[in-house]
Amino acid sequence: MKPILALAALPLAALAMSACATKPVGALSEPSAASRLSEVAAATPADLTGRALGVRLYDQLRASDDNVVISPVSLMGAFGVVASGARGETRTAILSSLGLPQADTLNADLGGLLRMLEVEDGATTLSVANAVWVQRDFALNPAFVQTAERDYGAQARTVDFQRSPQQAADEINAWVSEETRTRIPELITASSINDATRLVVTNAVYFLGDWLHPFNASSTSEEAFRLADGSTTPIPLMFQRGSFRLLETDQFQAIDLPYDNARLAMTVLLPRKPNDLRALEAGLDAGLQGWLARLDAEQPRTVQLYLPKIETGLSYELVPQLTTLGMGVAFTAAADFRGIADAPLAVGQVVHKTFLRIDEKGTEAAAATGIAIEVTSAPATPPPTFRADHPFLFLIRDRETGAVLFLGRISRPEPPQG
Repeated sequence: MKPILALAALPLAALAMSACATKPVGALSEPSAASRLSEVAAATPADLTGRALGVRLYDQLRASDDNVVISPVSLMGAFGVVASGARGETRTAILSSLGLPQADTLNADLGGLLRMLEVEDGATTLSVANAVWVQRDFALNPAFVQTAERDYGAQARTVDFQRSPQQAADEINAWVSEETRTRIPELITASSINDATRLVVTNAVYFLGDWLHPFNASSTSEEAFRLADGSTTPIPLMFQRGSFRLLETDQFQAIDLPYDNARLAMTVLLPRKPNDLRALEAGLDAGLQGWLARLDAEQPRTVQLYLPKIETGLSYELVPQLTTLGMGVAFTAAADFRGIADAPLAVGQVVHKTFLRIDEKGTEAAAATGIAIEVTSAPATPPPTFRADHPFLFLIRDRETGAVLFLGRISRPEPPQG
């Protein structure tokens, strides 16, 4: 597989990761709190759902012809912790670039939403795990520690980045690997830790869900996937005839594939022609919210569905993209993170890793984000066919809150390994 941006072993001063996890933090215990979060998400659909962040960041990453898979929820979880320790222009820049509200209740609302998303029902796992890794003898501000633990469930753990970088990296990577069920076995290396490393904030998201309507493996066959340049590549193409919500326009088809847990679904947006993906992407910012609303209003109908069986893993270094989105001050000596510690700190690197597998049974997806913080100085007609045998967009979303768990495109599919 060919990632859009390869992950290099660059010096990290402090890394805040949003890795994938399997250990649930626990659902909100108070129904009134869950109701409030639903109201908050409904009132600010582009803020807490991650839709605005997902679309804006995707627009920065779609220049090449490669696959794209990002996790807006993962990025928001990591930056939520970091932003809780930012002040003034730095906090404003971080939240604005992520599409998050500049509200005093943000930590409670975002942390609560992340907990609300969690599911563990046998057929579906959606979990969140958090931790703060701090350099031994480096004093964090008590208010930051309290917010991280209270709102994001992130307990502070001491490591020795300066004297034992390999051991520190091993501990963090072991946590990442465990929380992603080995899907992301390594996020940092000892060589990526330097003398300025002070803090690693980790936020983990992991998803594993069975389809409500599984595909029959005997109906999967090797077919030609048509690429945008007119060439083809072989891919296992799954098939089923079933009842799904389907939206059809002159430009594209959109289908909602429900998981066994009714809150969750994969939405696939398929352009009418293989080389029309660029035009569909160009309208994503203005059109996505309306498209999803129209799709949700459709009644299920019989569809002949074809979907590729794939597995892909990608790595990104997102400082340039986030700078373009308006977070630039956070990466300079002018950054103000006095809420984290009484020391001059700045974000030095943002690494994002993702994993996606789609097969007959369901979907597995994972994401790991690293934020380096450095010390500075019709009835009579045949049923419609949805044949995803050319580049397409997809979302994995929580239909109850509107949260966008994963967003991306498949332009060069690769079959699962094993």
